[in-house]
Amino acid sequence: MTTLTLKPAAEGGTPVRRQKAPWPYLGKWMLGEEELALLQEVIRHQQPFRENGPDEGPTMVQQLEREASAYFHMPYAMGTATGSGSFFCALAGLGIGPGDEVLIPSLAWYTDFFAPVQLGATPVFVDIDRSLNMSVQDMARKITPRTRAAIVVHYQGMANHIDELTALAHDRGVAVVEDCAQSIGARFNGNMVGSFGDVACFSFQQNKVITTGDGGLLLAKDPAVFERAARYHDLGNVRKSLAAQLPDGPRGPKFAGNQYRMNAFTAAVALGQLRKLERGILGPCRRANAMIREALDAQCPGIRYRDPGGARPGEDCGSALFIDMRNPQRAKRLADYLDAENILTGPPSGCANLLHCEEILARRMVHPALPPFGPGMPGEHVRYGVEQCPATDDLIASMVCLPLTPRTRDQDVAEMIEAVVKVWPCFITRS
Repeated sequence: MTTLTLKPAAEGGTPVRRQKAPWPYLGKWMLGEEELALLQEVIRHQQPFRENGPDEGPTMVQQLEREASAYFHMPYAMGTATGSGSFFCALAGLGIGPGDEVLIPSLAWYTDFFAPVQLGATPVFVDIDRSLNMSVQDMARKITPRTRAAIVVHYQGMANHIDELTALAHDRGVAVVEDCAQSIGARFNGNMVGSFGDVACFSFQQNKVITTGDGGLLLAKDPAVFERAARYHDLGNVRKSLAAQLPDGPRGPKFAGNQYRMNAFTAAVALGQLRKLERGILGPCRRANAMIREALDAQCPGIRYRDPGGARPGEDCGSALFIDMRNPQRAKRLADYLDAENILTGPPSGCANLLHCEEILARRMVHPALPPFGPGMPGEHVRYGVEQCPATDDLIASMVCLPLTPRTRDQDVAEMIEAVVKVWPCFITRS
């Protein structure tokens, strides 16, 4: 290509693009007539609540739960008001509480820490590897007799080493919660992400693959876990539609719960988005991702990508192509060079190394006496610091992400390819 002889914009050349692409939303940009029709149906039938009356048909929440259960091949599904709410319910369903330890990856969203903490359990941080997901080796090192669960994050559209992690956890008596907030629709060796662990949680917040503005979904395999999660999500109750999912009906006692019910308007948008997930949202992303990789493999000698974590090619969501520059200095320079070409870089996610978060380092709760960190509590003497996961910062900083969306056009793809190919000789001859 002629771009190999062109001067990079960072060195005084002409940028490939006139201006950067807009922020890379996924499902938000695909909101349309399908979601509107389902919202109108809610109003037409006057069924805004998750439950129906005695002479009414299934509500939109119930329909979402049915289709989600079928899509993920999981027996139990429950819509929640927020993605974070699904995590609180998941851990409550597993019976997690004070004295328990919950493993979480260092690269995660705040909820992965806050959910166990709000139930009184103590989070234990696990380092990541070049997949940007939880390290199997470090997870094995961090399991103790107090470990009750592991929250396994499928970061930015790609499955974790979910087969190895699940086998390790279950062999040691540890439950697995899959954090699928950024990876709905991803697969691992042919199976859906969200179908491997004991419980799976999804978020429909604005930056996620499908969106309702806010909202979430919980999937479970065990009826007792599902019943406890359902009770926690609805003030200790099990509504009739959720009870109907249980083969023998509710069997456990009522207890003090919270309120994370999904309403039918949220469910209508989620259902419309779920129905267009494969072809309308993931299909264009995966196509663009494959086109860019094929071109870069052919024209950028030595280029490497994020470790797929055991997944097959094309099984990720395709929404983020991570180039692994192997060290932070080279990655920053590539990002700067692409920025000069007006190529947008960086994952559309607020996930970060949580061991830099001030409220986590301070172990600050809404009241200082609360478990797990209050006086006399199991986590009273626990301290957090970046030294507990020493590989995380360098691994995050070594990656350059090209975000992709359902609106990524062939021209956008061509410009991304042109820009990377144009600047790549700078990283062969000068590194």
